[in-house]
Amino acid sequence: MYRFNLIRGSRDIVGHMILIAFPVILIAFFGYIYRQAPEYTGLDGTSYPYLSVLAIGFALTFQIYGAGLSFENIASDFFSPIRYRIQATPCEPRRLVIAILISGMIVGLLQSLVVLSFATLFLGAMIPLFPFIIPIMAISVIFHHLLGSVIMVQSGSVKTANILLSIYGGIAPMLAGLYFPLPDTRLFLIVRRYLTPMALGNTASLGILGKDLSLMLSGLIPLLALTGGVFLLLRQSIKKVTT
Repeated sequence: MYRFNLIRGSRDIVGHMILIAFPVILIAFFGYIYRQAPEYTGLDGTSYPYLSVLAIGFALTFQIYGAGLSFENIASDFFSPIRYRIQATPCEPRRLVIAILISGMIVGLLQSLVVLSFATLFLGAMIPLFPFIIPIMAISVIFHHLLGSVIMVQSGSVKTANILLSIYGGIAPMLAGLYFPLPDTRLFLIVRRYLTPMALGNTASLGILGKDLSLMLSGLIPLLALTGGVFLLLRQSIKKVTT
């Protein structure tokens, strides 16, 4: 079941290329724009290599769009006539939903790692403590796949889920200060670091880059709490799919 869904999730070559090529292009583009400002400085005075911030930020951003890999397959199996064939099989429907989600999350994480690896190897981004960034990326992937699935199940519409996630995916990086610097005030510091789940993942990652444990935890703990909350919502919502 997991092997089938991993193969299924890997077949959309065009989709994978988009979710890998677009962030890499954006990293290179904004890296060129900010080439005269190689250091990204936060309000607290901590400096980070600008390319590293861009690489992590855009990898996190495109996880939002990649969430469709899970909820679109759930919709295909349970919101179409195929559901009757599934219900006639001895396979427990909830196990199939879990297999779809886990397979989609694995593929989504691999996409993010390819983006970060490409930015490191070919664009010159420096990402120290890279192995410690991977769990942050994984938690962010899990959150967004769960979020997209909750929206799709509750609305009963893949289109609605894609629209809402696209709006969020367009706004989140702006609020995180990824496209352009935000004003250096306490209010915008909070907006940049904590207002969205994507910002929380970015904050936790910057904490690792700067070897700042308190900053890392200030992003990681709320993101874990949100992930747990969305998981509970999906657990309740999944009854609509499997019954």
